[in-house]
Amino acid sequence: MPVLASELPEGWAVFHDALVERHLGIRDGEDERWLVMRYLAPQIARQGGTLGYEDVAAEMDALCNGEALATAKAHESPIDQIVIALMDRVVERGQPDPEATQFIASYLVTEAGCEWQ
Repeated sequence: MPVLASELPEGWAVFHDALVERHLGIRDGEDERWLVMRYLAPQIARQGGTLGYEDVAAEMDALCNGEALATAKAHESPIDQIVIALMDRVVERGQPDPEATQFIASYLVTEAGCEWQ
């Protein structure tokens, strides 16, 4: 049974870093700006972890609609997508680490907030 967001242990995820990346967009080949917000969440580890994706999915939505959306709105250039990444250990962005557990969710930035993709 999934853990309710209010039941997650305090400090279960700690902000690690934020990156803005440019990607080729699907609309007319224009560049898109993606804000990647990465959090260290050791409790999602396959070995010894206590939280699965179902336990943290709603909290990933909340991270997007909270801290990430505020960061996107404060950025000097418009942000088209927000990526929330949880990792059980620090993993260099774009580098494989077969031992790491990562949960990644992508969202469009809309007038209403984050829209899960």
